[in-house]
Amino acid sequence: MRQPRSFSKDSFWHVLNRGVAKESIFREKGDFIFYLYKIKELIKKYPVGIHCYNFIPNHVHYLLKQTTDVPPGKFIGSLHTSLGIYINKKYSRSGHLFQDRYKARPLGEEALLPVSVYINLNKVLEQTQHVQEKRISKNQLNKLLEEATTDPWSSYAVYLGLREDGITDSKFILSLLSDDIQKARKEYKKLAEELITSGFFLKTRGIVFD
Repeated sequence: MRQPRSFSKDSFWHVLNRGVAKESIFREKGDFIFYLYKIKELIKKYPVGIHCYNFIPNHVHYLLKQTTDVPPGKFIGSLHTSLGIYINKKYSRSGHLFQDRYKARPLGEEALLPVSVYINLNKVLEQTQHVQEKRISKNQLNKLLEEATTDPWSSYAVYLGLREDGITDSKFILSLLSDDIQKARKEYKKLAEELITSGFFLKTRGIVFD
């Protein structure tokens, strides 16, 4: 039996949803574009604070804030139903697109910075720390982090002030580092590098989803 989730206004959540059998959700660029379009459309109907996101081909991550009495599940559920209909029609497939219902973990303020890094740089983490013993050089890490700044399906570049996407509120989490937005962006980039190189996410699996 599924346990009810205790959503409440002003609460923060790490949300994860995987493709069924870990299959790809997005097969080409147009699928990502449609997904972003639906986000901008549905956020008007189901207001929710999107503080960061990352769309990987077979799963999606969000850091969301419940801004009204309507739980974020209304937004996620409608969004992923719309995407499922679109993908099934486009690729002549049938059945569920996502594996079970989405996972949602409540976050205290102390977890917002590390979880935002985990989400924003999830693709980098998958390449550098999927296997615990794996080690990469500083140059290799720098290259991956630079590539992350041009990833249109992650909000990392928004946090660094390199682009705007019309959906991400990066200012609140950045304000936890400094009231000076430019300083906060530099500190965020530095923090991200430190958390990855220190193996932080391997030692603290409790704050994120595997």
